[in-house]
Amino acid sequence: MITDILSHPDLWKYLSIPVVAAIVGWSTNWLAIQLMFVPKKFMGYQPLLIGWQGVIPSKAEKMAKVVVEKGLSALANVAEVYGEIDRDRLAKELVKMMDQRIVEYIDELMINENATLWENLPNNVRTNIYKNVRKQLPDMANTMLEDVGTNIDDLFDLEHMVVEKLTANKELLNRIFQEAGENEFKFIIKSGIYFGALFGFIQMIIWYFYPLWWILPLFGLLVGYLTNVIALKVIFEPLEPIKIGPYRLQGLFLKRQAEVARVLCRITTQEVITINNILHAMLTGPKSDRAKKMIQSHIRKSIDETTSWGVMGVGKPLTRAFMGTQSYIDLKYRAADMALSIAKDELVHNQAFSEGQHEVIENLLRSRMESLSPSEFQEILRPAFKEDEWKLIGVGAILGLAAGFLQLFAVFGGG
Repeated sequence: MITDILSHPDLWKYLSIPVVAAIVGWSTNWLAIQLMFVPKKFMGYQPLLIGWQGVIPSKAEKMAKVVVEKGLSALANVAEVYGEIDRDRLAKELVKMMDQRIVEYIDELMINENATLWENLPNNVRTNIYKNVRKQLPDMANTMLEDVGTNIDDLFDLEHMVVEKLTANKELLNRIFQEAGENEFKFIIKSGIYFGALFGFIQMIIWYFYPLWWILPLFGLLVGYLTNVIALKVIFEPLEPIKIGPYRLQGLFLKRQAEVARVLCRITTQEVITINNILHAMLTGPKSDRAKKMIQSHIRKSIDETTSWGVMGVGKPLTRAFMGTQSYIDLKYRAADMALSIAKDELVHNQAFSEGQHEVIENLLRSRMESLSPSEFQEILRPAFKEDEWKLIGVGAILGLAAGFLQLFAVFGGG
């Protein structure tokens, strides 16, 4: 049979069948991977939904929730993440930042309240005020951070923060899946050549004995379809390792659990779950009102403690009498609002808060991700393949069908 084919005068035509099948297998698998990630924005005519957007970017919010629900939330809660932060270092950075602006901060506050009084105060009185406020900063920072840790679940929504970040940054969302599944994506593309060539040889033999016009298009469709399906099966199945003699069979992705865990945790802790992002989410997220009230209460308490022996050079009762009770209350509220404004403008953009901290959180998440069972671990990346998987396989099948017709007419003259 093979000898007959090899001695056929149109040998090159028959040999083109497995070659074309290999090209179809490679190209359809390559295209399927590309269509998962690009384009990041919809390209086409939106009103009629004619066009395409990468599967992951088009489902950015859903994919981001998968990252949280199947990955982060299963590994650690918010309190544990916050507990890994170096609280002493965070407090020192907070004090350092506030201390640099303390003179400007107090001057602006007091001038707005009573410019004439403030400007007429002796220099040594103002110096004492700056000094007294500075003394309060370390205690205020430590107490406030301790209070945040105790009530972190009421102040911060991890899922909302991660989803918001990844939905707004589709490039980052793409990169999480691309780097985590890099080896698997390469395998899918390369396997298209091998599986395509294998199907092509079968197709060549069948075509030799049954040169019916529909054979080439049909096999082209099957090659485009099956190369994707088989590649996906090999990546995630078998779920549990199976030993066959000296060999250990398991889904390719599952065999790389430790490596994938390292990649996922590195990206998420360096670019998503950072101290800066956590602080920003606390001040602007859905639970920000509670966080603001807590911070304001600590600042107002600090003002009371400072004035108890002399922000104005006199005790708190005399300060209130001198300024007026309502003016004194207004002063405390303005101070708290100004501190929140500084926090949002400067604190969350201060990289000193995040330096070195992501490694601690990364180690916590990575150790737990590595210990997940295969069924739990596959759910981290599997949804990226399952989401609209039929579309990707369908595109491969259609391209394979088109290649089959092209081969039928261009090589065999229509059969």
